[in-house]
Amino acid sequence: MDFKKAYWIALVATFALASCSTTPTGTGQPATLPVEQTPGMSQAPESLSVARAQINAQATPEYRIKLTRAWAAEYLQQQRPEDAEQLLGDLNPASLPPEKRFQWILLSGRAALAQQNAAPAVELLNRYQEEIQQYPVEQQAQLDLLRADALAMEGQLIDSLQQRVAAHPLLNDQDQDYNHEMIWQLLMQLSPQELASAIQSSSGDLRGWLTLAQLYRDPIADLDAQVSRLDQWSAQWRTHPAISDVPAMLDALKEAASHRPSQVAILLPTSGPLQNVGKTLQEGIMTAHYQQKQNSLSPTLRFYDSGPDNILAVYQQAINDGADFVLGPLSKEKAATIAAQGTLPVTTLALNYIETDQVPENFFQFGLAPEDEARQIARQGVREGSNQAGILYPKGDWGERVAQAFAEEWQNLHGTVTVSRAYQEGPDIGETVEELLLVAQSEARGKEVSRFTNLDMDIEPRRRQDMDFLFLIANPNQGRQVKPALNFHFAKDLPVYSTSLIYSGESNPRRDQDLNGIRFVDMPWIIGDQSSDLHKVAAEQWPDGHGRYERLYAMGIDAYRLQSRLYLLNTLPSSELPGATGRLQMRNQQVVRRLDWAVFMRGEAKAMPQVANPSNSLSAQ
Repeated sequence: MDFKKAYWIALVATFALASCSTTPTGTGQPATLPVEQTPGMSQAPESLSVARAQINAQATPEYRIKLTRAWAAEYLQQQRPEDAEQLLGDLNPASLPPEKRFQWILLSGRAALAQQNAAPAVELLNRYQEEIQQYPVEQQAQLDLLRADALAMEGQLIDSLQQRVAAHPLLNDQDQDYNHEMIWQLLMQLSPQELASAIQSSSGDLRGWLTLAQLYRDPIADLDAQVSRLDQWSAQWRTHPAISDVPAMLDALKEAASHRPSQVAILLPTSGPLQNVGKTLQEGIMTAHYQQKQNSLSPTLRFYDSGPDNILAVYQQAINDGADFVLGPLSKEKAATIAAQGTLPVTTLALNYIETDQVPENFFQFGLAPEDEARQIARQGVREGSNQAGILYPKGDWGERVAQAFAEEWQNLHGTVTVSRAYQEGPDIGETVEELLLVAQSEARGKEVSRFTNLDMDIEPRRRQDMDFLFLIANPNQGRQVKPALNFHFAKDLPVYSTSLIYSGESNPRRDQDLNGIRFVDMPWIIGDQSSDLHKVAAEQWPDGHGRYERLYAMGIDAYRLQSRLYLLNTLPSSELPGATGRLQMRNQQVVRRLDWAVFMRGEAKAMPQVANPSNSLSAQ
């Protein structure tokens, strides 16, 4: 695959109960690598060349091998997989005894996966397959887990799940915790169709995992029915590895069911400049409502025009009419007006984010904030081991705000912003990109060097080398100017990450060829499975789609779903709602989204499997 989710993710809150989730207990970290460390052994030098020199200076081959493995493990812990790989490459595996070769295979495989490259790990395991079969079963299980990680990274989710379930009983406690979490993570990424098909062809513990996931994959399922089905699952799978998760799930679902609203007031603009936005949100809300109504209990909905200036009068009218939950308003200013009233009579979910942190305890916020996308990209960069990033954003307050959100998150995670530039759309973009990459300075240095020699030197300009990736904020038209300019100015190999703004949401391979290679986050409704039941309903009701408002339509779907799940998200910090706009969690009374990843290939936006892999707890001991 072209873009794998980071190998270094520390897994938390991975089990989404399709409507909600409780995080499985466990550390989310793989076991420490079995590399022995001699008392007095020094730490790995910062410089790889120094490390190699010190290793080569050791008196005995045995100690050189031991030091190589210990320092390679330390480099992995420091998120330096390239250096670990080079150290391990200095060893001749054929000269190692089986015990030492097991450690070399495990370290080498993890170094490959940490560089987002599954193929070398799989090739390594295949090359030594016969020998591995002679290893103790515990060591075989660790290498099976390595293979499962590689399969997941390649997008072979079912194969990875089969490998994990088979290896699970033989793993040590810490690896079992990690494997347990990864199983949930992969189950949540299967489409409903893949899940149903896998259940039909599976048996044993794997079937138990799959059926448990299916119980919760429908985010608008009736809560009472989910409780009943979970009880039935528990009776059928009494000795299943996931059985310890069930009591907390049951309690959470029962409590959420008791807090469901019976009448929801929806405050949306049906007049004024935002009426088209309000109309689209209403259509999304009604689509989700009618689908739920076919399968379970659903609340009464009443709509109110939030366009008039006196939003407090509209809000009070909704309360007087019997609402026990208010959804809206959309306007940031009107939402702030309601929040400023102090304790509210009913739970209220505003469809925007306001500036103040001081809000009533029953006031919540949900929207499509691009700042959330920027922060997710920053976290992804750190998980991949990047340290230095550049930022390129459009001039104006909006671009500055999104760029600042990325920069703050990136720096909080100890990353460095090496360059930040604003651009003006038009013919000057090429000059801005050239300036960003310091190409002119490279050309000047080359000319200066050539002045002092008579040799025929081929000095080609180079881009700056202090960026691990570029965070680009651009719409499709802007991106179609920026990416070719990057390619032209010797930065074709520079990873470029962007927000959902880069994708129009509609296939346009001819024009989007210029976006090839850009990786971006977007909501599942846009880049996920388009054959879901809800997509089919939406296509029947709105055959022409919603064009540039399609993401708002998805927001309407999730806004409706949240009215019955908000209590769960707020009371259980680890709970999630796998929604149309992303995987939703609560943070400081704000619903935040975790989006999917995609990449432009041959002018098409291609979704990428979301793979979380072992964190870097690889210390030598």
